[in-house]
Amino acid sequence: MFRGLFGSGAAARVFLRPGVAVPKEILGAHRLRHRAALRERKAGQTTNFIVFSDGTANGDAAAQAMLASAEADFQAAQQWFGGLTPSSLPFYVYADPNAGGAYHMTCAGTDVHVLSDPVLAPGFLMAEVVEVFEADISNGWDCGFTNGESLSRVLAFERHPEIAGEFNQTEQDWWASGHRDYVNDNSAGDTDQIASGCGDLFLYYLHSQLTFDWPAICSTGGRTLGACYRSLTGYDPAQGFRDFIAALNTIDEGGSLILPPSGNPFPVKI
Repeated sequence: MFRGLFGSGAAARVFLRPGVAVPKEILGAHRLRHRAALRERKAGQTTNFIVFSDGTANGDAAAQAMLASAEADFQAAQQWFGGLTPSSLPFYVYADPNAGGAYHMTCAGTDVHVLSDPVLAPGFLMAEVVEVFEADISNGWDCGFTNGESLSRVLAFERHPEIAGEFNQTEQDWWASGHRDYVNDNSAGDTDQIASGCGDLFLYYLHSQLTFDWPAICSTGGRTLGACYRSLTGYDPAQGFRDFIAALNTIDEGGSLILPPSGNPFPVKI
């Protein structure tokens, strides 16, 4: 996310709400180390997480919500990634009204800033936790590009469906804009919401239409989503993308996809 934003230094990895941007000066302030907010205070800790509030009522509530869900989410990620334990624990998590969603400075970074929203914060934190697992397994998932960004999104949606609906429009926008192949082209960055909308749908296709479970998908990896498809199925990923489009054509209604609130329309009858 924002690859090269700070020259030769660290590149921030950002999971943003659609239509939201984090000012460069906010990210730049945390390039080397976390800078404490004026009223920041430790809200609590668990085995793998130390969580801080920004000192506001929303920050306090967001911190408590994250503390309540973080360990169960961590255990789910461990299961998906074959029992892996990331090497840079614990996570230091900061409720931050300027986060725009959530961000950390590298894919492996365990200092995470999350929006001060008690309903949404646990899901956004989950996405960044998944990105740390992606970095640690080191099998092709790259949180700075479509494949890794989309995996972190859909796994966060799996655990926290309350944040999924906000991203349905990214799937619709990808479809309406001509449904470019971001499955075999992984060059789009992680702030490209249209590319991520494609990636989300393709991962749902792998999981719910082709019935590969999340541990199989996560452990397979690949430098593109198409490479993951090839390893899982043994088939040409170009044909896989065409089959994916054919499946989505069955739920096209006037140029829009018929999507449930979860954003996952699969399985469909073909």
